[in-house]
Amino acid sequence: MIMELSEQRRLFIKGFEGFARTTLEPIAFEDDRNARFPKEIIKKMADKNFFGLTIPSQYGGEEVDFVSVSDMAEALGYANGSAAAIAIAHLVMAEQTILKYGTENQKNKYLPDMVKGAKLGGYAYAEVGASLAAGENKVVAVKKGDAYTLTGKKTYVANGGAADVYVVIAQSSEADGLNGLSAFIVNASNIKVSKSIDKLGLRSFPTAELEFNNTTAELLGNEGEGLKIAGDIQARVDIAFGATAVGLGKKALEESVKHAKTRVQFGSPIAKLQAVQWMLAEMAEKTHILNKLTFDAAASVDDGEDYLENATYLKMYAQKAAFEIGTNAVQVHGGTGYSREANIERYFRDLRGLFNVENANEYPQKIIAGNLLK
Repeated sequence: MIMELSEQRRLFIKGFEGFARTTLEPIAFEDDRNARFPKEIIKKMADKNFFGLTIPSQYGGEEVDFVSVSDMAEALGYANGSAAAIAIAHLVMAEQTILKYGTENQKNKYLPDMVKGAKLGGYAYAEVGASLAAGENKVVAVKKGDAYTLTGKKTYVANGGAADVYVVIAQSSEADGLNGLSAFIVNASNIKVSKSIDKLGLRSFPTAELEFNNTTAELLGNEGEGLKIAGDIQARVDIAFGATAVGLGKKALEESVKHAKTRVQFGSPIAKLQAVQWMLAEMAEKTHILNKLTFDAAASVDDGEDYLENATYLKMYAQKAAFEIGTNAVQVHGGTGYSREANIERYFRDLRGLFNVENANEYPQKIIAGNLLK
């Protein structure tokens, strides 16, 4: 698909960017320093209908394409990486999953409040001390009549401790291993927050360890679909985080170009040094390619193509490109880039964290190699 900008898309992007730069960028530095969850922005983003993107009007949303979600993630990422992650966890991990796999009763029960920002969504996948469906803390679902209860622990939960409702991947059939996973909807009031997790980057994006103790849950989709649903969530999230990385990359590049032009060393701006020029060129090249890959992957969601494959290739490139963009930005800025008094080191930390919060970096390689070697 060609990266066209329709008039509607231009207006959307203008709205995303205007809000992000006037409302989210001014709070980014201090919120990161204090690891503060900016609760006040939830209603503000909802009022702009950011949480209604791709959600049908009958639930209060606006049925736009997934490319619009990508545009939003890029604009928010440019201004405030943590705010972008909060919005993505809510809209992509929780809302869109309930929309795609939920019953009509579940959609009517949760989506209108989530679109309005009255309920924040979160996502619980990773488990404590072991891989999914393994270890003594694995979350197990037990069916009692028409209801389910969950027991166990989840870690690195997206919007953990701040969300009102979570999508949770748990094991409904221990005998079937990973094929016995199912997805559930769980209200936060029934969950214990064991601890909040401080992180290197995305520090205002709340992540936590959650404890389930015979916690009531609603089945989302069908039993045994958990692995498929988790893979679908991960693909859409990787695309949205790819867009966030584009926004952060553009911001880091802009700041680096500005610094190179104004920082004088040995009587002339460092922009005249070939080493600096090459670092800037490499940042621009990686941001440009990442932008193209992200758009193609987002468009494949809208076109009904195999976006899981596109998202896997995107993530494999993005996790390396994001790290190198951030590293070069710090290098161009020298001591200033390493200082906590400037924004550059935050861009580096946030870029590094986008693809590291929940799963191993090597999983795209495993999937791609597995497909090649069938």
